[in-house]
Amino acid sequence: MPNNIINYNIIINVLNKKLKKGFKSTGGRNLLGRICVKGKGNCNSSAKNIYRYLDFYRRLNKIGKLLKIYYDPNRTGKIGLIIYENGLSCFILLQKGTKILNYIYSGTCLVNDYIINKGDSILLKHIPVFSVISNIESMPYNGGTLSRAAGVSAILISKDQFNGIVKLNSGWQLTIPLNCISSYGIVSNKWNNNIIAKAGKNRGLGKKPKVRGVAKNPCDHPHGGGNGKRSKPTLPVNAWKTVFKWIPTKKKKYQLLKKKIYKNII
Repeated sequence: MPNNIINYNIIINVLNKKLKKGFKSTGGRNLLGRICVKGKGNCNSSAKNIYRYLDFYRRLNKIGKLLKIYYDPNRTGKIGLIIYENGLSCFILLQKGTKILNYIYSGTCLVNDYIINKGDSILLKHIPVFSVISNIESMPYNGGTLSRAAGVSAILISKDQFNGIVKLNSGWQLTIPLNCISSYGIVSNKWNNNIIAKAGKNRGLGKKPKVRGVAKNPCDHPHGGGNGKRSKPTLPVNAWKTVFKWIPTKKKKYQLLKKKIYKNII
């Protein structure tokens, strides 16, 4: 029995190393070493920055076993290491309720007698109406792009011959082809309320402290200068003298054409 446990851990370690890659943070600097993005700093230099490759496509038509659950600093939800019947392995985004050594299906072909479990990735045409889904493709073979944050999910409201209507957590209703793939269930790690207890924690996350423009000198910011405290002007600008407040970031035409919004939040 101990030999089986040792071999099991060795397999996990080998697979884990092949699916990761180290990367270096730019700190907001370009190729010449000049700061182009203000307020952006280098990530925690004391810890090695590692990116884990996740499979957002999941069209293998195989059943896999969940070997281990990991915390990924690059995303809010938990990820899991899965190995399939044919020997392939990958990291996947986990859904709430999935446990270690559970069997998870990933694919497009589904047998009629198969019961859908939490964490399975299947086509929208195989998912019953009013089901809770996440990690949804917006177009076939593009990979999951919708509802990927921790505790986020969507509801499949209706289906027709070719398309289905999905209601997102924000209240948006999107028309998505039924050939798109999605995961069954809510993304794990719902109550991920991280408390920033000190300024050093934010520095480790790659955030620099910001100084108000009113507190600077006139040569450094248009709001600067003067004796004592000053209120901000009627039209606030940034350091490059461009307006940065009270301007909408989205266009109404784009919203109506691309998203077909029906803002009816339950």
